[in-house]
Amino acid sequence: MLTKEITAEQVAEYRRIFEENRDLVPNRKTGAQVEAYFCGKYSPQKYPSKDFSRLVAEEIVANDFSREKLPQGVLPRVVCYRTGGALVGIDLVTGFFHVESKDTAESEKIYDDLFLFRGLDEKDLQNFFLVAQYVLIK
Repeated sequence: MLTKEITAEQVAEYRRIFEENRDLVPNRKTGAQVEAYFCGKYSPQKYPSKDFSRLVAEEIVANDFSREKLPQGVLPRVVCYRTGGALVGIDLVTGFFHVESKDTAESEKIYDDLFLFRGLDEKDLQNFFLVAQYVLIK
């Protein structure tokens, strides 16, 4: 999970990692698989907040890269949970997830865990930043 602005040196390092890992194959899980993994590992409580669900859905629709993963004419279908001090929204359509907490370490731990589990699809594998992040937390 990126929480700070990256430097030019980090960008160069990410590009190097990307080039060294061109042999990665798509392994992205579905939204339902991400939800099942999350629920099995974290035993969260449902968080029935329409506002939080809407925030997660809007985050998907507002981001070109995330929106491209939605089939044409299909809207996000977000399920929301609370675990510890974190709120987690998972889109069952795309596998996109959003994690927020006042405790940055908690957010990072959950986000990185879900990111690694979810994996990368063909389009993700063309993105040097996503590939580097995936390799670095692996």
